[in-house]
Amino acid sequence: MGRTNDARERLVAELVAAGLAVVEDSRNARPGTVIVEPPVLTRSTFGGAGTQLVCEFTLYAVQPPPGNLDALKAQLELVDTVINTVPATAAAPTTYLVGSQELPAYSITVQYPAY
Repeated sequence: MGRTNDARERLVAELVAAGLAVVEDSRNARPGTVIVEPPVLTRSTFGGAGTQLVCEFTLYAVQPPPGNLDALKAQLELVDTVINTVPATAAAPTTYLVGSQELPAYSITVQYPAY
């Protein structure tokens, strides 16, 4: 397995070990889960082929509509667990589209190394 897939699997394993319901395939998205999107890759230009590769993942903590205070409180609990588990660099409120339904969500940016 390549190092990018390995980084994704390590990230998912850490989130699952923290007790989160993790969805790796957006077709299976549902409220109360953390969705892991494909990464953006950044590679150092120094040192040749063995240089450090960083995967920047966007995770979505989603809750059922409407985006009321109850949903916000549940989302923030998910966000807290994520940012206390993996190296998150940013989080912002948004929505996540599942089919034709928009779910209240938080977008969480995580930078994760690929060895």
